[in-house]
Amino acid sequence: MEIRIRAFGDLMQLLGNESIIELEDRASLRDLVSILAEKTRSPRKDFIANYDVMGQDLVILINGRNIHALKKLETPLKDGDVVTLLPPLVGG
Repeated sequence: MEIRIRAFGDLMQLLGNESIIELEDRASLRDLVSILAEKTRSPRKDFIANYDVMGQDLVILINGRNIHALKKLETPLKDGDVVTLLPPLVGG
């Protein structure tokens, strides 16, 4: 199945503004997060990979719904889902 990824902030430079990831059927958000963590190959890898621990700083939306309103990383994904990654903004 195909999942569309939309990244913002510094994750956009690592993952691109929008991309498509191919996943096995019955994949969960946890599976996607693992793939994205490997894809970044940067210090942000741990930021994504350790979402369970550091998740309060990273907002993940599935089709516009915050995963905190869902089942978190165990949320199953469906073909055509849009996953948005919103890291905390830093600025002055």
